[in-house]
Amino acid sequence: MTLSQRFEVKIPTPFNRLAHLLVWLRVSPFAFRSHHPDQYVNSLYFDSHQLACFDENLAGISHRNKMRIRWYHEVTQANNAKLEFKQKRNGKGCKLLYPLSLDFSDPHKSWEKHISECQAQLPLQALSQWDSQTCPILIGRYQRRYLVSFCGRIRATLDKDMRVFEQRYWRTPNLSDSRSMGDYVLLELKCDDHHEKLLSDLVSTCPLNPSRHSKYVNGVRHLLYI
Repeated sequence: MTLSQRFEVKIPTPFNRLAHLLVWLRVSPFAFRSHHPDQYVNSLYFDSHQLACFDENLAGISHRNKMRIRWYHEVTQANNAKLEFKQKRNGKGCKLLYPLSLDFSDPHKSWEKHISECQAQLPLQALSQWDSQTCPILIGRYQRRYLVSFCGRIRATLDKDMRVFEQRYWRTPNLSDSRSMGDYVLLELKCDDHHEKLLSDLVSTCPLNPSRHSKYVNGVRHLLYI
């Protein structure tokens, strides 16, 4: 298990403003540069059958908990994954991470079996947090670009080609039938909690406005309403 605390600012960016935003990041006093090779990110989100986490986010509740399993590269290869419990407390984010392996090699293996195998890999502390969020809702997938400030204290990611795979009504994992989440790029600016002032200084000069944004909430909206 690992624990991290950070602040995040999210800035949805139309494609026609992306070049302008990249120039701003590079010529700002923080002089952002490439930090890590681009890669695809996959996130399996869980919720209650009544979508309690979805409703809490829409209501703007300041104390929220979200559970997901995340892995990288191919959506069908989740052997080296992590279970993440994301906790939001008055704007400050905290993650609890546990290593996990999902084996998608058998296309007939049910979600019930996958969840049982995942829980068998976890310590009691993780199992105690895996409470009402027992229903796999969706898999979100996107391509992520990584940047870091010259001082190394602020990280930036740019996510594009965002897609969502419905899971609620599938007995086995749906890894092929996806839906686009729109033609835009999501910039996320992140820092450890003790560098909040630096992040605030950077955001104050941004040419675009930050806004509340949740890939999980947007994914559910696309599945429910679009």
